Amino acid sequence: MISLPEDYVVSKFYLYAYKPKYNRYNQTYQGGCPICKEGDSVGSKQRCYYICKTDIVFCHNCGWSSRSYKWIKEVSRKTDAEIIEEVKEYRPDITSVLEEAPEKEKPKNEATLPIDSINLFDTNQTDYYKSNPIVSACLQTIKKRRLDTAVNRPDKLYVSLTDAVHKNRLIIPFVNELGKIEFYQSRTVVPTDNKNKSKYISKIGGEKTLFNIDKIDSDLSCVFVFEGPLNAFFTKNSVAVAGITEKSIQSLTLRQQKQMNSTLKWFEKIWVLDSQWVDNASLSKSEILLKEGETVFIWPENFGKRFKDFNDICITCKLNEISAAFIQKNSFKGLEGIFKLAEIKADRVKSYPSK
Repeated sequence: MISLPEDYVVSKFYLYAYKPKYNRYNQTYQGGCPICKEGDSVGSKQRCYYICKTDIVFCHNCGWSSRSYKWIKEVSRKTDAEIIEEVKEYRPDITSVLEEAPEKEKPKNEATLPIDSINLFDTNQTDYYKSNPIVSACLQTIKKRRLDTAVNRPDKLYVSLTDAVHKNRLIIPFVNELGKIEFYQSRTVVPTDNKNKSKYISKIGGEKTLFNIDKIDSDLSCVFVFEGPLNAFFTKNSVAVAGITEKSIQSLTLRQQKQMNSTLKWFEKIWVLDSQWVDNASLSKSEILLKEGETVFIWPENFGKRFKDFNDICITCKLNEISAAFIQKNSFKGLEGIFKLAEIKADRVKSYPSK
């Protein structure tokens, strides 16, 4: 397959992505994904990235990842011949043609962590960097959100001061069943970054795995499946999928599905999303899961109207653990769960009537 000129790819990214922009900090282009359209957040968030250095386009919302050529062909609906003709305008002497063989699978990013990662749970390392403002900001975030005392916390959290993509962000490792870091996400910690950078960034070229699956206790009968990893810190036997697709049951990657069907096969699974009382995506996703036969935690009104998620509860109430019994008591399947959601919908319409 021909290698597309960078300026050609950029022009197409600006044409098809929603509200595209250039991120000088990471030297990447980002915009709203034209493939998944990012649900109800289309136009307000930019989760699709073009990495010039590696010629990769990927979306944090739907998981699309490919070379730029494949992405352009998908979003433009142009034929191979039409793309080649367009490219000639950028590179008149081009003579390459598309190979008949299918595109080779791109090599996966096998790096365990971003470069020069610092273990924030290692006092020897944090003492060495104690004067560094980014390390201090990460430690403050960990303490404020009670991530260092949570009952189901991972063994390590990291920060990199030099990585091109994940620099100056809290790095959350996803350890697999064998105790190896297979995937990771990073989260903003500097307040100004929250305004102009994605809150979460995943390992580029990596396939999402289940967060904290290494912490699963086979003596317990139930596993709690959270959306975000930070919420899974606060209940034993909890994993996280690191993002949901609001309007589809297909939220899991192939790797996560394999983990669900092997390591977690014999456990009862309860989905624990953000409060359906305040989060539209959670409300929609909860209904989809119930219709698919899944068991879903439905937030009781006295908690659901006050808190957005489990981390929010623990910060406010100064807790390190939310019991499994609390989740199980408020979990439902089938019609019973759908009726519970209908009550929440009715209350929300009553509280916020349409004009």
